[in-house]
Amino acid sequence: MTALKERLSNTAARTGAEPDYWTQVAWLNAGASPLMAWRRAARFSVQDLAEISGISAQTITAAEARQQALSPAQMATLATALGLSPGDLED
Repeated sequence: MTALKERLSNTAARTGAEPDYWTQVAWLNAGASPLMAWRRAARFSVQDLAEISGISAQTITAAEARQQALSPAQMATLATALGLSPGDLED
């Protein structure tokens, strides 16, 4: 987990950007699910989010593709990992 935090910190330093509302809006307008939009706005890979949340990358990918519904507990866990409320991830 420490290596992941360091890598994410280095990525944020390189890009000079924090997750932002406008990036999320652009992804939503392109048809992305709210989960994918917020994950990309946070500049997390699927694997990063899986490591942080403890939810498998396969489950996250399926949810982003709207092929699998997430349980309320999974939604809450992913929202917390992204610094959001669960309602922010509702489609």
